[in-house]
Amino acid sequence: MILKLKTLTLFGLKAEEVEIEVDTHRSQPRFTIVGLPDAAVQESRERVRSAIKSSGYLFPNTVVVVNLAPADLKKQGPRFDLPIALGILQRTGQIRLPDDIGKKIFLGELAFAGELRPITGVLPTTSAAVKMGFTEIFVPAENAGEASLIDGITVYPCDNLKQVRDHLMGIYPITPQGKTMLDPTKFSEVTDNDMQHVRGNEHAKRALEIAAAGAHNLLLVGPPGSVKSMLAKAFASILPELEISEALEITNVH
Repeated sequence: MILKLKTLTLFGLKAEEVEIEVDTHRSQPRFTIVGLPDAAVQESRERVRSAIKSSGYLFPNTVVVVNLAPADLKKQGPRFDLPIALGILQRTGQIRLPDDIGKKIFLGELAFAGELRPITGVLPTTSAAVKMGFTEIFVPAENAGEASLIDGITVYPCDNLKQVRDHLMGIYPITPQGKTMLDPTKFSEVTDNDMQHVRGNEHAKRALEIAAAGAHNLLLVGPPGSVKSMLAKAFASILPELEISEALEITNVH
């Protein structure tokens, strides 16, 4: 039976669910990935092959076909390495996945030795996973603190492929990442770029004050040296303090 592992891909701040299916059959050995993968996804073939062998498992000497569905959605980046490797291990009988695998999300780039390397976009991905009803997310250990900013989902920090496999098999459970707490008082700390430090430029400062008071958009235009950058940096000092939800939204954009 072909099981489907889940992950998410990002387009800006929008996340789309991706199902990963792996099939094998006897013929001249080759490893193929279909489903509009970009160059980074295509290159995962070599990373996954080496990671599986380096972790002490067997890479099948058959045709291996990985399907990233939906097929008309472009897939980008190395975040698919971990679920692809798990799918191959499941298909070849080297791992037994739990019944609730459909509620778990897997993200991570694999090194040749099997370690998990950090990826980008974990915060908006985790936020989207919660909205889609997923209950667990497996991410590289370096991304776990970022993912744990989001409530409503259990975050598992993973160091390597073998650790994830042993957790899913119930051999050595991974300790969930503790909740990362935000301090709202640090969202609007006064820095050297404060409006009170700007001398002159009264018309520009008045425009900034109106934009801040009315929540208007702002466009700064002028020649080099006309303090546009300084004013833009000082703008934050006259804005109201951020709520936690607003801070997370801004961090997603960042």
